[in-house]
Amino acid sequence: MPGGYIGKNLFVDISKNKIQSFDFSDDEKRKFIGGYGIGAKYIYENQNPNIDSLGEESIIGVLAGPLTGLRFPAVARFTVCGKSPLTNTWGDSNGSGAFGPKLKFSGIDSLFIKGKSDKPIYYIVDNGNLKVENASAIWGKDTYQTEDILKDIYGKKAEVLCIGPSGEKEMKLSALITSKGRAAARGGLAAIMGSKKIKAIVAVGESSVNVANEEDFKLTKIKFLKDIKEDCGFSYTYKNIGTTGTTVDGLIGGDSPVKNWFGSSSDMTEYSKLEYENMRKYIQARKGCFACPIACWGHIKIDEGKYKLDEYAHIPEYETCSAFGSYCLNNNFEVIIKCNDICNRYGIDTISTGSSLSFAINCFEEGLISKKDTDGIELRWGNSDAIVMMTENIAKGEGFGKILSNGVAEASKIIGIQSEKYAIHINGQELPAHDPRFQPSLAVIYSLDATPGRHMQGSCFCKPPGLEEYVHDLKFDFQRDEFTGRAKTLKVLSSLMHCIQTLGACAFGYFSTSIGTFIQCYNAATGWDISFDEFLETGERIGVARHLFNIREGLNPINYKFPEVILGVPLLDKGPLKGAKIDLKMMQKEYYNEMDWDIENGLPSKEKIKKLELNSFLDGRILESRKG
Repeated sequence: MPGGYIGKNLFVDISKNKIQSFDFSDDEKRKFIGGYGIGAKYIYENQNPNIDSLGEESIIGVLAGPLTGLRFPAVARFTVCGKSPLTNTWGDSNGSGAFGPKLKFSGIDSLFIKGKSDKPIYYIVDNGNLKVENASAIWGKDTYQTEDILKDIYGKKAEVLCIGPSGEKEMKLSALITSKGRAAARGGLAAIMGSKKIKAIVAVGESSVNVANEEDFKLTKIKFLKDIKEDCGFSYTYKNIGTTGTTVDGLIGGDSPVKNWFGSSSDMTEYSKLEYENMRKYIQARKGCFACPIACWGHIKIDEGKYKLDEYAHIPEYETCSAFGSYCLNNNFEVIIKCNDICNRYGIDTISTGSSLSFAINCFEEGLISKKDTDGIELRWGNSDAIVMMTENIAKGEGFGKILSNGVAEASKIIGIQSEKYAIHINGQELPAHDPRFQPSLAVIYSLDATPGRHMQGSCFCKPPGLEEYVHDLKFDFQRDEFTGRAKTLKVLSSLMHCIQTLGACAFGYFSTSIGTFIQCYNAATGWDISFDEFLETGERIGVARHLFNIREGLNPINYKFPEVILGVPLLDKGPLKGAKIDLKMMQKEYYNEMDWDIENGLPSKEKIKKLELNSFLDGRILESRKG
């Protein structure tokens, strides 16, 4: 067995009271790595198409990667995956902290769960074994309370992945939380946990993860630590200010959306209040994920005032600062901190919650809803108290907040057709705080990746240091109004990111050293001799496997409706994105051609399927689609 892997995976069918232990073959591991790569293969093969994502047949997977748990910088990630309740597409969400490593120390690489419980439960993983306990006493508790209670029972070294009240209510914006604020949030996968009545997974083991070549591993680690110390790539920013410190830069430059995507920085009064220096006074300590010296996150506290916090909270990331800041024309950091804390405690996605808020404010300002609809809350741009109150109502699923708690697409259907243009989403997924009018390649990833509306799957706005050493014919310095030629570069960047995430590595580490560092670490851990070209092809295979999940569901992403305002309709008449317009159809067509996918049905060509060794994915339904 290759190093890096524990070699044990568990499948649970709650309804049948069945637990099965198994392992993937070495060939499967090499072809799909781990995380959502292995997850896509397993769920595709063991879950029927067109099932209800919140039904008994739905499978949710929690998976680590082969690098997860190694004492190496930036490799503490794990993935939660399944059919997204929010988008009805393939869904995967990346988590961090220490839960992923602890899952492997507890004796497994992954856990897949099917079926439903008739009462609240939680699972304990220890020494490769799974034990179920009654969770009735903690059902209804927030994620912080849940973690404290379970750590009191199983010890401070235990790690807890749990849902809050939002997930219990099967809200489609709900998130899984670990380490009191590290979230696997996008796609509403916590609702699957809630539908199965699973409150938490507790990992308690103390084993270690073996590597095949200790000497190579140590040398690679030394190199990476040197890169971090010398501020390679983006490491200086991550070490010193985290993503929070880029909030105003994103706003000024045009990366961060303003006024529910319909405005610009000139609409935002006193945005300098969101400078990192104004956040610094609230920060109590910087923190890092397991064995990572970058320490990009931390704890924060508000000691007085109407937004006072009784205990430490998590520092809000850039996406959260934008969602509750520029999206809503709010320049009050304490409001952002408070809203972030509400979302983390209740277990709900901050990006989608902030997006739903800005959508509601937009509708209120346009007269499509009134105080009669919003529980008496005056939803106006920049109204701090209203933003906090409605965030809490969304998280609790109360009043008008219940309408918003399942996302802007469903809320728009309730409010009416006039609200559709203010509902900024792709196939149900609210968009992150990176504007394609600033970086047009994002529009391709938002619309065509298997998980719609995600910015990390393509990393198209930045690349790892030294990539030019491995690929010599790619262009990276596109002008904003230059749309041709992007597909080839985007395919490489997307394939690399699929590998990084399925290894269990963090994008922040990926942007802080050469891509060769992670390939060398992967080879040292497993004992394999994977070249850059094989690495790249593996990433493409994983991306296509996820894509085929959606094709089998009857979804061709090129047909998704894309919000017109983000394409420059109407054009912004001021700000850094003044006059910016996107030719999305041309970029999509170019990308399909580069990927060798058929535009009409989304299917990869037979030659591409053969090259990527994905013939097992071509079940009867897809074959019939090909004939059609």
